[in-house]
Amino acid sequence: MTQQPLVSVIIPVYNNESYIEMCLSSLVRQSYHNLQIIVINDGSSDASGEIISRMAAEDKRICYISQNNKGVSRARNAGIAKAEGEYLTFVDGDDYVGKDYIMEYVACAVEHQADMVLGGLSFVDEDGQLLSSLSPREYIRYEREEWLFRIGTVAVHFYKRAMWETYHVRFFEDERGEDMPISLFFAAICERIAILPTAQYYYVQHRDSAMHTLKGTKQFPLPYRSLEKTIQKIHDIGIKNGRDFHELYVLRIMVTMVQLAKGKNKEEVQYLGVYIKTILNQYYPVYYKNKLTHIFSGLDIPFVQRVAVKLLVMVARYNMLPVALKIIC
Repeated sequence: MTQQPLVSVIIPVYNNESYIEMCLSSLVRQSYHNLQIIVINDGSSDASGEIISRMAAEDKRICYISQNNKGVSRARNAGIAKAEGEYLTFVDGDDYVGKDYIMEYVACAVEHQADMVLGGLSFVDEDGQLLSSLSPREYIRYEREEWLFRIGTVAVHFYKRAMWETYHVRFFEDERGEDMPISLFFAAICERIAILPTAQYYYVQHRDSAMHTLKGTKQFPLPYRSLEKTIQKIHDIGIKNGRDFHELYVLRIMVTMVQLAKGKNKEEVQYLGVYIKTILNQYYPVYYKNKLTHIFSGLDIPFVQRVAVKLLVMVARYNMLPVALKIIC
């Protein structure tokens, strides 16, 4: 009988005492057993640590790391440093997964010899009631790559761990928006990508959820340095997949940055405008010729997102970014 490949699951935890037991229970009860469950308690001040310690004593597959509060990126990086699996994935400490979640990912990764598998997610309330779900429908290299940025959270990405080590990838630790540069990098670099059209990752909608709070507040710092460093790294290595899709992904991230800039002061809004124009001119000088930015491109992207990208292209090309950002932000 062939040995199941080891899968490392990295779970950052910060004050998740109401959710972490359900999260860990969903993993220890997986139909797939060869797991390294790495839980990083990032300086929680509630009972999260006690719950993790108790569950780690009951299941030796749980590796418990406790550290002072350093943020989710440092917590994830601590987990990556500890990871030993052939495959690597992430779960947030306030979410949970279906019983066959890991089994389905491994089967898909092995079948396609994939460097990365992209799956879907289900949005649920705190009582577990399904609110909505989002599952990727199609991926064809060079032709249909849009789902890589439609679902950009690393929590539903399943990687060969060797990709992280080969390219020395880690989360940037001094900026928020930590998923965007990582997802952009692997979408450009992974040559074998597969789709898992299921949604067994249950993302709990509540006030304290990390993703739920990304709403463009004055306090949310934009990932200027990490995004630029990632783009530079991608260009140094060479884009392995569709260049137009990569460019579209960057434009989509910039639209998100504009949305997150709402409420920020005049100086930062001005800086954002200069930043966008500089990145586009330096790395994507003919971005306005990208046919994938057309509103009627035929890609599987919500209409409002297509319009937002097209508007960004237009205002950037005709040097109207300062005026547009002033109105939007």
